[in-house]
Amino acid sequence: MASMASERTRVAAIRAMELEDLDAVMAIETAAQLTPWNSVHFRDCLGNANYLCQVATVDDVPAAFLILSRILDETHVLNIAVAPTWQRHGIARRLLQQALDAARADAMTVVYLEVRESNQSAQALYRQLGFEICGVRKNYYRKGEGHENAVLMQCLLTGGHK
Repeated sequence: MASMASERTRVAAIRAMELEDLDAVMAIETAAQLTPWNSVHFRDCLGNANYLCQVATVDDVPAAFLILSRILDETHVLNIAVAPTWQRHGIARRLLQQALDAARADAMTVVYLEVRESNQSAQALYRQLGFEICGVRKNYYRKGEGHENAVLMQCLLTGGHK
């Protein structure tokens, strides 16, 4: 008998990204980002011990990914994207919550990220997870013929950043 679970509960796993996931990750990246990374960016991240690359799968197929850089006591969200058909199903929240939990367990003190100034829904999600605005990077993102500011956000995980 088929499961009556909702699509949200069909997210089977969050696991380490593998080289074999690259085609699916590139498809997500291209569909979800205004200025997508190329495959070289992803290969570089996969080959760097300071980077944590993860995918969230639905029915064993990547539906989203998260790339983090971890240096000393800081974690930086470098890239996160969810396939358009899986957006607004809680997958990004789940990826980020697991990353925050892991950062706390590993004695990280802060997580940083940049988000497009126009991406109000992502900013709302980040605030719900404990991120606060701590700055603006002027003209950080390319947008059409021009540029867009990035909002810099941080989530303090312990008593404060050293």
